[in-house]
Amino acid sequence: MPRPVREALRTGRRHYRSLRYRLRERFRPTVLTQADVETALRECGLTEGDSCFVQAAMSVFGGFEGGPDTVLDALSSVVGDQGLIAMPAYSLTGPAIEHLAADPLFDPRSTPSRMGAISEGFRLSLGTLRSIHPTHSTAVRGQGADEIVAGHETAATPFGDGTPFPRIVERGALQIFLGCGTGPMTMYHAFECTRVPPFPLDVFANRQITARCVGRDGSEISVETLVHNPVLLPGRIDSNPRLQGVFRDAILEAGGRAVKLGHGEIIAIRLPALFEVFERLIAQGVTIYDVELPAEAPTVPPQDRVDG
Repeated sequence: MPRPVREALRTGRRHYRSLRYRLRERFRPTVLTQADVETALRECGLTEGDSCFVQAAMSVFGGFEGGPDTVLDALSSVVGDQGLIAMPAYSLTGPAIEHLAADPLFDPRSTPSRMGAISEGFRLSLGTLRSIHPTHSTAVRGQGADEIVAGHETAATPFGDGTPFPRIVERGALQIFLGCGTGPMTMYHAFECTRVPPFPLDVFANRQITARCVGRDGSEISVETLVHNPVLLPGRIDSNPRLQGVFRDAILEAGGRAVKLGHGEIIAIRLPALFEVFERLIAQGVTIYDVELPAEAPTVPPQDRVDG
């Protein structure tokens, strides 16, 4: 699908969701408090001292009395001082290969997160650290946050070894889909990079891209990164309601929880259990991509199948 058509469809969906939200709140207003959010998070299995990886969308729930801060304060209150909160803080709105073609400069201190108001509010909140990566940075706050974000800019892939994502999985963090459904399946990309045996699809474009970032000391650095293969984008889970339903059902069958909050839903599952879901589905030929798996399994991971 040509980029102008994709962008027009995304804009149309955003406008539709915004209009739907305004009309609903005009006739059936819902105002959620921090206590409401805390109760829902605890029902999802989040506890004091816990770690969580949160992907969020606000509009489906109704109104929050304090806006995004209501959600952020609730997360902080539930996990406490010994817990850890992580969120995607990606700077891109479309395919990474197209984003980097414009030669942007990524500064972890000033480049906004494009992952919604909750993610951006979290990025700006006191004590939050952000990894350095031109497309897939991660915002983290809490015990061990510095270890989670360290060295992302030197990793061979955006999602594999040496990045925040496997480190968050290793902590047994609770994956929280807060109002966004299962469309934004970020952790699947970590599964692609770390799976043994190797993930069967060629998920990366066949070349590295050099991008500009600002390092911890404020100087400009060059970062080599892989980007996802645009051939696989059509029909991917983020734009595929059928696949979203398949993954939601599989998550709940594996012991994940779905909790109502206002007009919306929170889905939660421990990340190690989510990776087991990924493995069971791939055994059935199901991935987040709407394509058939190759008949012959590769012997090396997808990042090693890139020429460089």
